[in-house]
Amino acid sequence: MTFLLHMPSWPRHAALLAALAGVLSAGPLARAQSVSSPAILQVFEARWDLVEERMADIHAVGYGRLWVPPPSKAGGGTSSVGYDMFDRFDLGSARDETRYGTDSSFRAMIDASHKAGVGVNPDLIWNHNSFEDRNNASFVAQGGYPGFAVTLPSDINGDFHDPSASGDIQGRISGLNDIAQEKDYLFIRHPTQAGNPANLPAGTVYNKPDPNNARYYPDQGLGGTNVIDGRGNPTTLYNFNADNPLAGDPVLENSVDLLMRNVRWMIQEYDIDGFRMDAIKHFESQYLQDFDTASYLAKREPLLDGSPNHVYSFGEAFDGNKGFLQSFVRRNINDSNPGTVSGNRDALDFSLFFALRDNLTSNGFANNWHTIRNAPLDTNDDGLMNGSQGVAFVQSHDSGGPALGNVAYAYTLMLPGESIVYMNADAIPGDAFPQPGRNDALGGFFGDAITKLVDIRSTHGRGDFQERWLDDAFNPSGFSNVYVYERLNSAIVGLNSRNDSATLTRNGVQTSFAPGTVLVELTGNAASAVVDPGGTIPDTVLVNGSGQIDISIPGNQGHGRGYVVYGVAGPQGSLSVGGSGVLEGTTPTSANYGSVRTTDIEVVNTPTFNVRLDTMPVSLKNPTGVGMVRDFHADGDTAILMIDGGIDLNGNGSVDNVTPGSVAYGFEEFATTRTPGYVWDGSQNVGAGAGVYEQTIDATQLSEGRHYVTARAFRHRDAATGGDGGPAVYTDFRKTIYVDLLPPDSTVESFAPYGASPNDRDLVIRSVDQTADKVHVYLDLPATTSDEDILAMVDANQNQTGYYDRDEFVYGVTGVTNGNHTVTIVTIEETGTLNIQREVGLFTDTTIGRGFGDLNFDGTINAADLTGPVGFEQLLYSQNTSFNAAADINGDGLVDNVDLLMLPSFVLSGATDTRVPDRLEQMLLRRGDVNEDDATTTADLLAIGDGLGGSDWLLDLDGNGVVELADAEVLVTQLALTSAGDFNLDGVVDAADYTVWRDNQGPGLLGDADFDGDADEADLALWHNAYGDVRTQLALSPASLAVPEPGGLLLACLAAGLIAGRRRP
Repeated sequence: MTFLLHMPSWPRHAALLAALAGVLSAGPLARAQSVSSPAILQVFEARWDLVEERMADIHAVGYGRLWVPPPSKAGGGTSSVGYDMFDRFDLGSARDETRYGTDSSFRAMIDASHKAGVGVNPDLIWNHNSFEDRNNASFVAQGGYPGFAVTLPSDINGDFHDPSASGDIQGRISGLNDIAQEKDYLFIRHPTQAGNPANLPAGTVYNKPDPNNARYYPDQGLGGTNVIDGRGNPTTLYNFNADNPLAGDPVLENSVDLLMRNVRWMIQEYDIDGFRMDAIKHFESQYLQDFDTASYLAKREPLLDGSPNHVYSFGEAFDGNKGFLQSFVRRNINDSNPGTVSGNRDALDFSLFFALRDNLTSNGFANNWHTIRNAPLDTNDDGLMNGSQGVAFVQSHDSGGPALGNVAYAYTLMLPGESIVYMNADAIPGDAFPQPGRNDALGGFFGDAITKLVDIRSTHGRGDFQERWLDDAFNPSGFSNVYVYERLNSAIVGLNSRNDSATLTRNGVQTSFAPGTVLVELTGNAASAVVDPGGTIPDTVLVNGSGQIDISIPGNQGHGRGYVVYGVAGPQGSLSVGGSGVLEGTTPTSANYGSVRTTDIEVVNTPTFNVRLDTMPVSLKNPTGVGMVRDFHADGDTAILMIDGGIDLNGNGSVDNVTPGSVAYGFEEFATTRTPGYVWDGSQNVGAGAGVYEQTIDATQLSEGRHYVTARAFRHRDAATGGDGGPAVYTDFRKTIYVDLLPPDSTVESFAPYGASPNDRDLVIRSVDQTADKVHVYLDLPATTSDEDILAMVDANQNQTGYYDRDEFVYGVTGVTNGNHTVTIVTIEETGTLNIQREVGLFTDTTIGRGFGDLNFDGTINAADLTGPVGFEQLLYSQNTSFNAAADINGDGLVDNVDLLMLPSFVLSGATDTRVPDRLEQMLLRRGDVNEDDATTTADLLAIGDGLGGSDWLLDLDGNGVVELADAEVLVTQLALTSAGDFNLDGVVDAADYTVWRDNQGPGLLGDADFDGDADEADLALWHNAYGDVRTQLALSPASLAVPEPGGLLLACLAAGLIAGRRRP
């Protein structure tokens, strides 16, 4: 016998009374309506940078949270999925990565997730470490696991249980070394100071004292928060110092204290949003109270309304007993009593998982919805299916799903509370573990069955749960292939567990929708020729005068889509952002379903842009005849806008909607244009049907790179204005944009040797704004190299860097010479926007070349280095069309007069060639010949005087870009090497110089000893004091000073302020 069920609430006697009495619910219960949180995507076998890249796809589907694998170092290195924990505080670094990347790429993935309004829950492991134990002498000698004692003199097993122990609590899972949380060995577990007797015993490699370990500790100097902890005892919660991480205060801890510290560190260091807790049934549940304490009030940033942003976590206890699972749930957050630790800790619903696995098999005649309906953990606390607890999942990395996976997902995704979709991206080579997941979790080549269900969960996932149909309902041993439930006045879900092609119809299914309401089939199954080749499943149904509908549900043969979801229609329309271009997504294939972005990204490169949502009049197929019928309420009565999880877009100074948990949280009102399709004038709808919503956005308030846009248009439901009073139903229009207003910014991060030789180095470039897609580097290009010539090298794909880290690129350089190098960096964004930057003053102390002055890098400084074919003089007069790192003494990327004036001290102290002083003197005199008459005379001073205020290179002897009086002083004292009183520049201060002064008194540079622009009595006095001085004779330094270390000489120049590395755009 078939019965119609109406269940205002659990338990089942209420359903019996309702069915017998024929009582129909008029609407939701008085308490708050049940809500489906945005679906959780479990994404495994994807590197962090791939998850970040696919955030546009994740946003497009509408997921609200990610569950990702353990991010910390595993014992198995990059071949391990991560559950064999080695070092909880090491998330990988460049050239020492985890399976998924580095600290930087993990951080960037979380930042992108938060921009998209998506939380991140990595796996957390408190039960065990990796496989190694005290029996491995080499491992013990190295120090074992960071922060843990593998063995101790007083306890051979140290912080762990005996390797031979058994049972759920002390026994090993898959051979993994089981932590003994009950032991209380106190150490400073990340030592910072050598010699402290409280330090954890160190090994040859691990657990050695390191001052940098302080960053793994909270800073008690910041002050703490006094609370009653998860066990009911007073304690103080301390936070980590984000501004000065090394201010952390090491303290004595046992192993649980370390685990607690790691939880708080992960939340505050990476801004994660909770954890998926592994293997929680394998340690005593009392320690979960310590987890509650560690994670309490740990998020640094509050919610938009200022209230605490509590992390949400859920644990894995592989057991189907609901009473046992209940012991791991603690969801009693109470912001009105912040001084007492409360929990926001849930459990994966293995009771439901086992029921789905065993009752959605390939044998449809054994698949019984009676078993599944009784399984959810949700009902175990208050008897209600209201989403109060339990995380529904169909499959995971550990366990494959049921044969009828689509049906299972249709069931779980429309339930209140939390629900997971599992995706194995298969983008990392591996073996059979983790288990395969849904290859359509992000749509693409394998279809949109899951993505449509995720979207319907978002748009219609409000309203209390109401069971509506179950065959043989009141038989304790009943059987049913059909199950129908409603989210009151929002959507009704029909499920078929048979594996044949039979479409099962149930007539007179009660609903809470108002008579006359037209419901539309939302999954697309009714309209699919594959699912419904005979056209027997209606696209729309009409709610009759008793609030009932007839529902037809397809069988699963050939497609596995034995479900339908009918609900009220949402608004229809399109969203535009006024972009200037598109970063196209990759065409999906069966091979790349998990490894490439498929969603287009629109490029914004103007200071303002306009977001526009156009909604259209909605017409539905006539459920009782031909043609279409208008659904005026679906035209929509309002729309709101959000970018990046909630920022002020309309310029009123704050985010408009900040109530946590509301469907409008983080959204802004459209202020530029707001014309709804449904408009109530007090007595009737006078809207035109079409709606227009616009908002002009200031793009300069957005960072460079990707941002995530959502426009949410609501179906009209307000009973006060002619609506049916139902819960919110909306349509989301989503886009990802790329703001590209500025050229990409990069810098040299390091230029250090990568091996034993100082001559072979890795040039590491960091993308400052993290927008770099490609980077090319060119060492020691002359300053005058044109952009056109540089881009020609880029076009020829010369010197493209390789991957180093999330925002770092590397290029290996061999044979690096001694001196101050320049690096030309060409950074290219994914939009094609590029930037050419030149960094200078990268000093390298190598074995190739003697140092400054050894321009041919033969290890000696000789005459050829000064006046030879590749000597300094040739470089100087090239006016920076050539470059040599050994000639750029001041490290400004130029070879100019500044370097010339610094050169003597280097070559005279470093040369052994006796010709050097004479060659240097002649070179200096030639540079003083500014009028190019082959002699350095007073005529050159007159030329400088005539050129004052200009920028002639020949006359600008001090290299500051302007011809001025100081250039005359340089000519006389540093190039002619004579005294300021030597007015005729003959190398001797004598009576002939007095004649020059006498004949040139007044304005001018002749006879001007103080270089103030005129010859006067002060200059005569200087001449008198210098009388008898002769030209300086250059000479090599004594042998003891002839071969100074180049690095030491450089340091001396640095100390004198003569050399300065700098960056030039």
